[in-house]
Amino acid sequence: MRSLERHRDVGAYALGVLDEAEAFRFEDHLMECPQCTAHVTEFGATTRQMMLYRRATPRTVHPFAGPGPQLLDRLLAEVAARRRRVGRRLLYAVAAAVVVAVGGPVLAMAAGGGGDE
Repeated sequence: MRSLERHRDVGAYALGVLDEAEAFRFEDHLMECPQCTAHVTEFGATTRQMMLYRRATPRTVHPFAGPGPQLLDRLLAEVAARRRRVGRRLLYAVAAAVVVAVGGPVLAMAAGGGGDE
């Protein structure tokens, strides 16, 4: 393997798809190439995300499977339900603010006894 080809193997090494012999040769190259070492480190976050996806996806699902036909409907229903919840909370907050704004002075006047005496 030539030097330029080793530089191209950074992504494959970071994802763990090189066979044992190629990985061993690439590790030898890593000891001498700070640029590739930096690239392998940069691939760390991507590698973690792909491993998390791999663990979360059932083995029966094809890696390039498309979304199901009801996915959009479920997502839209979920967004609508969330907006309704937020709207109700806002309505309750406004009602509570009105009660405090109107009830506060009424309670103060009742506790003071009217103040006319």
